[in-house]
Amino acid sequence: MSGELIVSGGGGTAVAVDELFAEAARLAVAEAGCSRLAELASGLLATIGRAGGGAGRAEHELALATHQFGQAAELAASLGRNLDEAAQRYGDVEQWLGALGEVAGQFAAWTLGASARFLAWPLLAAAGGAFLGDRLLEAFGVPREGALPLLRQFLVQAGAGEALGVALDSSDELLAGAIGVPLPTALALGRHVDAPDSANAIVLGASLLGGLGVGLLAEGPVGVRRVPEPWGAPGGARGGATPAAASLVPPPVGVAGLAARVPAPREGAPQIRIEQYPVPEGGSGRDGGVRRWVVYVSGTVDSSVVPGPQPFDMTSNVHTVAGRGGELVPERVPAGAGERAVRLALAEAGVQPGDELIGIGYSGGGAIVADLMGDPELGFTAGANLGGPARVDPAAPLLNLEHHDDLVPGSGGADRPLGPLLVRREVATPPEHPGPILTAHELEAYRRTAELVDASADPRLAEFSALVTDFTAGREGEASFWLAEREPEEAVSPSTGAR
Repeated sequence: MSGELIVSGGGGTAVAVDELFAEAARLAVAEAGCSRLAELASGLLATIGRAGGGAGRAEHELALATHQFGQAAELAASLGRNLDEAAQRYGDVEQWLGALGEVAGQFAAWTLGASARFLAWPLLAAAGGAFLGDRLLEAFGVPREGALPLLRQFLVQAGAGEALGVALDSSDELLAGAIGVPLPTALALGRHVDAPDSANAIVLGASLLGGLGVGLLAEGPVGVRRVPEPWGAPGGARGGATPAAASLVPPPVGVAGLAARVPAPREGAPQIRIEQYPVPEGGSGRDGGVRRWVVYVSGTVDSSVVPGPQPFDMTSNVHTVAGRGGELVPERVPAGAGERAVRLALAEAGVQPGDELIGIGYSGGGAIVADLMGDPELGFTAGANLGGPARVDPAAPLLNLEHHDDLVPGSGGADRPLGPLLVRREVATPPEHPGPILTAHELEAYRRTAELVDASADPRLAEFSALVTDFTAGREGEASFWLAEREPEEAVSPSTGAR
């Protein structure tokens, strides 16, 4: 299954593998060709008839050709409809299995929570014994196989992200089981609690600990500054070395062209890239009219839950999910530092209301782009999310790329709207393969998926890729790079949030 795309969306439940759309496209071409040949044969036959006939065997052959080409066209159309119906049924089954898995996860969480009341001490004793045994083996120099291969084998299983999403959405059932809430009541209440509610609870708990001097998940002000183009930045930028100098870049081509320019998460490197393009002929000019922009957002740089100068961290991620609100949260918490940094960078770059934007982000940056697309003041024409825990209006023009064996997308919860286009594939990296544990979450893996999107025969993906390419009208743009940092309260203007 490695490399095979599964595409869903389009406002319904239709789901189909890439090969189904490729075959449907071939059948459509065959149907059109056969219909055309049937029309030509029929036209020739009519011409002979008007001339008084007398063509002999040719008339018979033309009549037979007209009939057979017509039948072939009908057969091709019928097969195409069958492929569409098969795709639709595949989607229905997938939805049914997803709902069943959600209920099963809630029941399992409640059962685990209820069992914990009776098994807590035995489990703690077993864990303590395993820890002491491991330390004894280490003290005596006895070789043992490390836990990393086992951890990798667990994390790279297909469906790991979906399982994590179900687990996060079922955390309230786990707690309900642990405190003795009956199962029917727990399941009924669980329908109204999802990942944003859980994230809000985490933020609330962290704020209570903050009163004790524990600085967990405590958000703060953020600032951005334009920096020179980093060495090796993709896109072929050329221009001055100072931040104020324009860096001319060729336009991105397709989704792969966007993905190639997303900043890789590195400490000290700019997390945001913004490109400005002139509007096509006949459009509004740069001086006072609509302008077109492309914004690229990096992923999580720092995985610590103790906030530091780096705003693209776990604190920002949790606040991003919590900021989406929930049924049990009366008010949204402030946006995470990463999202606020992107907004500041867009404003500093010169983006104004009415301008047109395309955004793409990786991991936590993908979730930020998805959230920004919900702001009506930002004129997003389209957006793409590479492996982030996105949650967006299903009508928003967002392309989501997810890997079955990637944990991160599920951290936004299992029941989350993902826009009109969702593309999934399995990276299928062997557990013993050297490299990062979350291989399926690597930016390079998602760049490869973006290349497959551009090569896909799915008409929806072809339309999206063409939209990206046409957005710039083939013209060069100007690139700028922005470094975001958390700042002390006194260093940031309370009115604007900027320096």
